[in-house]
Amino acid sequence: MKQDETKALDREIGDYVAENTKVIWVDNHTMQIATMMIDSYGDTVYVWVEEAEDHCRVSDGGRILFKLDPNSEDEELNEMAKEIAIGSGYQFDDDHFEIYVDVDRKNVAQVAMKLAQLQVAISYLG
Repeated sequence: MKQDETKALDREIGDYVAENTKVIWVDNHTMQIATMMIDSYGDTVYVWVEEAEDHCRVSDGGRILFKLDPNSEDEELNEMAKEIAIGSGYQFDDDHFEIYVDVDRKNVAQVAMKLAQLQVAISYLG
């Protein structure tokens, strides 16, 4: 593939992602991102971004594990998801079963898309 074709393909991929990713402001500090990712249930994967003064918190809002185990009864599932999240560079809130990480604003897009991919992978555990 020639360099011009590669650049055109790069733009096409970027355009596709942009067209299929929707950002909704929930309040003055919180965004909900409907990603182009689809989980094992065939549902759109959402990521939440909460802005603070010096960082942004990117999280799943505890939704992926709630979807898999609404009553939080499957300890093995929750522990496995926690290990996967931590191994992927995210943190895990044991009280709310939330996967999250605090990052600089410049890293939000990359971290949000990686978290969406992580949610897809975890969705197949259930």
